[in-house]
Amino acid sequence: MLSPGALGSAHQSQEGNCDACHLSFAGIPNDKCLGCHEGLAKRISAGKGFHATVKAQECIACHGDHVGEDGSLTKAEAKKAFDHSKTGFSLVGSHADVKCATCHEKPIHEMKAVCGQCHEDAHSSALGPQCNACHEPIAWDSGIRALNAHLLSMEGKHGQQECSGCHLHGANLEGDAACSDCHEDTHGGTVAPCEDCHEVTGFKPAEFDHGPCTCAFPGKHQTVECLACHEGFKFTDTPTLCSGCHDDERPHDPIGECSRCHTATSWVDNRFDHNKQAKFQIVGAHESVSCTQCHADGTFRGAPLVCEGCHEETGLKAHGDFSSFGGCASCHVVAGFTPSTFDHASTGFSLDGRHGTLSCQDCHAKKVEGYPAD
Repeated sequence: MLSPGALGSAHQSQEGNCDACHLSFAGIPNDKCLGCHEGLAKRISAGKGFHATVKAQECIACHGDHVGEDGSLTKAEAKKAFDHSKTGFSLVGSHADVKCATCHEKPIHEMKAVCGQCHEDAHSSALGPQCNACHEPIAWDSGIRALNAHLLSMEGKHGQQECSGCHLHGANLEGDAACSDCHEDTHGGTVAPCEDCHEVTGFKPAEFDHGPCTCAFPGKHQTVECLACHEGFKFTDTPTLCSGCHDDERPHDPIGECSRCHTATSWVDNRFDHNKQAKFQIVGAHESVSCTQCHADGTFRGAPLVCEGCHEETGLKAHGDFSSFGGCASCHVVAGFTPSTFDHASTGFSLDGRHGTLSCQDCHAKKVEGYPAD
């Protein structure tokens, strides 16, 4: 007798149970609505969706009933003023012409803003569920994102790939993918990113700037092939010392790291400081002597430190038996054999007067036979 009309199809189960929605003499409070629509109540409490933006408003401001089985529970004025973008899902493109009931076959709290809820997957799940990664909501075909919209550059061979080649089952859709996500590492486990040497336009030729690296070598090192130093594409634990690569080329006995004497630009240029790093001073005529003249067999350790070690034959030819006058250093210095620095006064016979102008040979003509003891 008191009912103003039949209930809508969604409320048919409450037909005749007025107290389900109405509070005696107090209308229809929000609590009555949200007591049944628990899913929507939870979304509002969590601040999600459109209804969370109008939670201060009464439900009956937009919704009502007794509209008959085929009537709408949402008032015409509310539908007209409704802004779907506030739900988090804007109705643009083809979506703008779709009727509400076409998508809203389920309660709002069961709806998800994913294409697959309404559209059949044309890719049979081969590219994953995120349709919006490739498609715009304008239209399926005309709304496909352009290659230049990729976060990863699609230059070179990337632009020739099928979508499924990189995005099988929805892979590599989040953010900027690393080369190693698709390409096998063939470089011995190096942790350096591929783009340090390679470009997306093509893996070859590779270009790496050794400048900021600890193995920044000048000269011929700049033109040598990568594999000459990184055999088998192994870039980790590559030696940065000369001996790490050139030990087999060493023409002499090991006397420490190559850089003691050589530079990375030349083996020939010698920077070894003999006066500071060895016990034998290089002065005078010795400065023009090459290393191999004293170290002919490539032996550096145990090299003689006295003149007769290298000049014994010359000394014997000039003075005879060494026992007669001692070693070369008794009369000569390394700066040069002449003039002699021998102090004749040490023999008890000072070279005074005209004697001071005479050469050794003037008195010691038979030098090859030794100097007379008296």
